[in-house]
Amino acid sequence: MTTTSSAVVVGVDSTSSSSQALVWAAQAARDRHLRLVLVHAVGHPMTALDAIYDDQIREGAHDLLEKAATRVRESWPEVAVTTHVAGTPATHALAELSREAALVVVGTHRLSRAERVLAGSLSYAVAAASWCPVVVVPRLPGDDAAGVVVGADGSADGVLAVRLAAEEAERTGQELHVVHAWQEPATYLSADYVPSGFGEQLADAEAVILGESVAGLADAHPDLVVRRHLVQAQPARALLDVAATARLVVVGSRGRTGLTRALLGSVSHDVVLHAPCPVMVARTREHVRAEHH
Repeated sequence: MTTTSSAVVVGVDSTSSSSQALVWAAQAARDRHLRLVLVHAVGHPMTALDAIYDDQIREGAHDLLEKAATRVRESWPEVAVTTHVAGTPATHALAELSREAALVVVGTHRLSRAERVLAGSLSYAVAAASWCPVVVVPRLPGDDAAGVVVGADGSADGVLAVRLAAEEAERTGQELHVVHAWQEPATYLSADYVPSGFGEQLADAEAVILGESVAGLADAHPDLVVRRHLVQAQPARALLDVAATARLVVVGSRGRTGLTRALLGSVSHDVVLHAPCPVMVARTREHVRAEHH
């Protein structure tokens, strides 16, 4: 297997979304001073006929990757580029390479509701199964896009997401927008009697969670501008609203890893599928190992 230690790994195919992911990944590798590994997965041969044409399939894959590598070398000559043809399905290949990578980048296209139900999303599966942070690129941010947006909910996943978002905002010279969304519990909304001042007390408690989520950022990133957003709304909707003009949105991963039960939390799921800009799903090898104990 191609070693990916200290590298940005990007999935490459012939789609326009893959082309945009390649651009994002090349810039990320340049900014991080890391190698860029271009990966195309051909899958397992399913029939004897597939096996006969396997050499031709692999030759086509190598040609595709070499064209992509040439594009990177011409536009970002300072980035070291290697290529890798994987003989497994794309989700398996990228998840396996993520064990040693610093970052995995994948393109995506917007799926209809029926497609999401019937086929799911390759980018979503990779984000859920990865051992390192994954960036899903539906499209490149426009020239007027600004800011890194992150969701904070007081959980360990949220803390990790805020830390990674702060690092990304500082690296790219962007402001950091930390969003904490909350809703009144359904039991109180449906009750005939709500204690006086309950709403204010709840809002104060949620403000404390937001404050704790950004604690320490000023010391770790003294030059970083941090904007707090305390929103009474459904969390995914709140994040998507703030991220409407952002360069990047960062979410935690609330699911178990693994290729048979690749699940993200519902908020992360919705943001990955609907965000108007690249989405980083925060994962680390330590984070993933903890899920197995």
